[in-house]
Amino acid sequence: MAIQEEKSGKIAWHRRVGNRIVLTAIVAAVLPLFLLGGTVAVKVRLDLVRQTIIAQKSTMMTLLHGFDSLFQNYRRQIESMVAMPDIQSMRYERQFRIIHDFLDQQKIYFGCNIYDRNGAIMLTAVRNNREIGQQPASGTIDFAGNPGYGESFKRVVATRQSALFANDAAEFHEKMLFLMVPISDFVNPEEVVGVISCAISISSPDIHEIVCGFPIAESDILLLLDRHGNMLSSQGRLPEGLHGINVEPSSRSKIESILLDLSGVTYLGTIAPVPGSEGLLLVARPRHLVLAFLNQLLLDLALMLVVAFVIAVAAGFFMSRSLAEGISVLVDAIRNVASGVVSHRVEVRGNDELAEASQAFNEMLNSLEKHRLMDDIWCREWEQVQGDTTDKPSPGAD
Repeated sequence: MAIQEEKSGKIAWHRRVGNRIVLTAIVAAVLPLFLLGGTVAVKVRLDLVRQTIIAQKSTMMTLLHGFDSLFQNYRRQIESMVAMPDIQSMRYERQFRIIHDFLDQQKIYFGCNIYDRNGAIMLTAVRNNREIGQQPASGTIDFAGNPGYGESFKRVVATRQSALFANDAAEFHEKMLFLMVPISDFVNPEEVVGVISCAISISSPDIHEIVCGFPIAESDILLLLDRHGNMLSSQGRLPEGLHGINVEPSSRSKIESILLDLSGVTYLGTIAPVPGSEGLLLVARPRHLVLAFLNQLLLDLALMLVVAFVIAVAAGFFMSRSLAEGISVLVDAIRNVASGVVSHRVEVRGNDELAEASQAFNEMLNSLEKHRLMDDIWCREWEQVQGDTTDKPSPGAD
């Protein structure tokens, strides 16, 4: 079937020399550009993500250092107070005045509670309100209703180490951080006789200055979260209606990079635990902005591929046109020879392989024509000789 199609001149498009030249030109122009562009795009993407993560981790380290210094300062303030014998006595009437004087001097604290080692409330004090706490407090920590606060309290008693807890209780009008410091026995410093818990407002100037005053890019967001991922403080253009994020994928033990979806926008972020607390700190940037340079690069690459495709088609067309015309002329001449015409000659154009083929074809025709002429001459002479032999009389005839 293919041979019949070739003989009739009907050749499939993908088998035509001209089309093959065009396709070869397209592949030769587009494929290297595509491979090179793809390799560069992958490397640029990795570099952009890596640089963003490095910058975010550097920002995170600076912020964590600031928080650590701030909380260490808070801890030293409270530890200097609980080292007083009156506080260590665990007697309400001796603690009341010291606690209120401390709250009057340190404006960052909203109030303080003192518990014994079993969680019973010994004293409650609120800044600028001496009426609260004039009588000994009663009740105990609600370990079942507020397990996070209760666990922090138990950890302080067991380890004799201070702890920071971010509240998420509904009864507070604003988010609070509770700094819990153990109270040691005056006689035996190794024994914990109670715990003092001082409430620090998240909106206090010190914390606000770290979270909201730290310089970040205009497109970035910076969040201070509690242990459940609820937002305590923030900076940046947050998605509308955002109150918290899902922090389940985070390990809560180290700085790590995460991808998170906030109101339909994918962010590339870095999250880390706040030192000495159950809080988390997150800095993030929309992923499409991280990859903005790559997107522009891909657009430029697409334009280059289109231009290369057009140039390859044009170049392949002009190259194949002259070649196809030469081949077509040569094919017609060969068909003429097949039908017995040997006087036709092919015009030799250029100085390439096709021109050599045309020249060789003409030389072949010259040879064929010469041999045909010689055959005609020999045929005429042979016919003449035969005619002479026939006309001569035989011997003995009258």
